[in-house]
Amino acid sequence: MNRLLRGLAALLPCLLAAPAWAQTGLAPQAAPALGQPQQDRWRVGIAIGALLSPDYLGSNDFIVRPLASPDIRSPNDTFFLSFRDGLGTTLLRDGGLSAGLVLKPRFGRDQDDNAALAGMGDIRISGEGGAFLSYGTREWLARGEVRQAFGGYSGVVAEARLDRIFRPRQDLILSTGPRLSWGNSGFAETWFGVDPSQSQRSGYAVFTPNDYWFAAVAGGATWVINDRWALIAFGEVGQIFGDSADSPLVQRGSATQGVVGLTLAYRFWP
Repeated sequence: MNRLLRGLAALLPCLLAAPAWAQTGLAPQAAPALGQPQQDRWRVGIAIGALLSPDYLGSNDFIVRPLASPDIRSPNDTFFLSFRDGLGTTLLRDGGLSAGLVLKPRFGRDQDDNAALAGMGDIRISGEGGAFLSYGTREWLARGEVRQAFGGYSGVVAEARLDRIFRPRQDLILSTGPRLSWGNSGFAETWFGVDPSQSQRSGYAVFTPNDYWFAAVAGGATWVINDRWALIAFGEVGQIFGDSADSPLVQRGSATQGVVGLTLAYRFWP
């Protein structure tokens, strides 16, 4: 129990480091799948590493950021906090099928981060709360989420992912699969639109997108070093499409987006 409490305390600084990995919202979708949850025990861990990602969603400029990735899960994932899945609770579980509530951050955008954003103004941090539906086996993991934003913007986002999990060796876990994200007009206008005042300040033409779509393929590898340590590498590459692909911010940047991450993970409990 003391080791569990020490692990929880060690994870608190990760919440302060969260903007480093949630700037674009792409990285959590890229994180690798490990299979079904443990049924009878708590799990507490942390992963520290680095993330290469666009400096804003739609940019063609990349930046390396520090990555702090907590992973806290109660038996059967009744409660969970993780880089991949956010903060949530499982309300229904039947075999490999589960459903529940989830809360995720979407950190804002600073117009000083890139010259392409000059005059666009800043976007404040937001929360996104909603529901998830998941089905997992030892070889497959499928998950879908729908979330309503609050705080920095008002919009609806949905995400779906499918992972095929391979275990070629006892100390190696591989996963790969497709990703699909959608945002309604509220999301698209906030992150890709240009209103009249932004147009005057930035020089971009007024642009009002109705939707956002992003399709990608992701892959990950977890090398289990020993009972406590693991090395995790993951990546994702995909394409923005729909109305948002025609945004001046994307035209100046790129519709092709990608992330690559490398972390060293330590398990405090069990």
